[in-house]
Amino acid sequence: MTQNPVRGTTRVEDLKAAIAAAAARWIAEEGCDYATAKRRAAREVLGDTSGGPAAMPDNPQVESELRRYLRLFASDSQPAQLTALRRLALRWMRRLAEFNPHLVGAVLNGTATGHSGIHLNLYADSAKDVEIFLLNQALSFDAHEPGPNAETTQEVLQFWVPAPADSPIEDDIGVTLNVMDPVALRVAPAGRPKDPDLHPVERAGRASMPMVERLLAETVDGPGGAPRAGTTPSPE
Repeated sequence: MTQNPVRGTTRVEDLKAAIAAAAARWIAEEGCDYATAKRRAAREVLGDTSGGPAAMPDNPQVESELRRYLRLFASDSQPAQLTALRRLALRWMRRLAEFNPHLVGAVLNGTATGHSGIHLNLYADSAKDVEIFLLNQALSFDAHEPGPNAETTQEVLQFWVPAPADSPIEDDIGVTLNVMDPVALRVAPAGRPKDPDLHPVERAGRASMPMVERLLAETVDGPGGAPRAGTTPSPE
């Protein structure tokens, strides 16, 4: 019997939605990265049944489910965690000001939780200059190869810092520094969220120090905080 193509398409879309929802839960509750969360979610939803690559949701669909999950199940805790992470990110951006830091990732786009780390892009002629800076700050860090982004990223540096005493986050917080060639700043960031309800800075894909300062000043605590009345925020 020939399968109804409409029914087959509907099944694939249902599987995508189920995997995206499960992946969102893994990200929110365990702090998984998107790739790991999707793999775990696929095993959870499909078991030993192969749904094929067509059943795997893309990252924007997972992010949409993550925002929905946070609104439904973490509205009493996630907003304060997000604000704490943004404030800590801004502190580190000020310390790293000579390397033109830009905030990226979940802390910028509003989906960060207490399990999330801070991701900063630094734009420097030499990754060694950043390493020397961190050593002079008596910071212990790990250095990693840039992987698939080797054309524009020189090195990835990672270290852990204690959560601020006044924050709702209990565990140490990971800080990842992507040391990039200055020319990379000319390329528009990929994967920017398109949700119209987000603050313009959250939708920018990356944010300089003035942009993060503006984001903190113009948003209320909330997943993808809403602009306060009377503000007219704009990206860089």
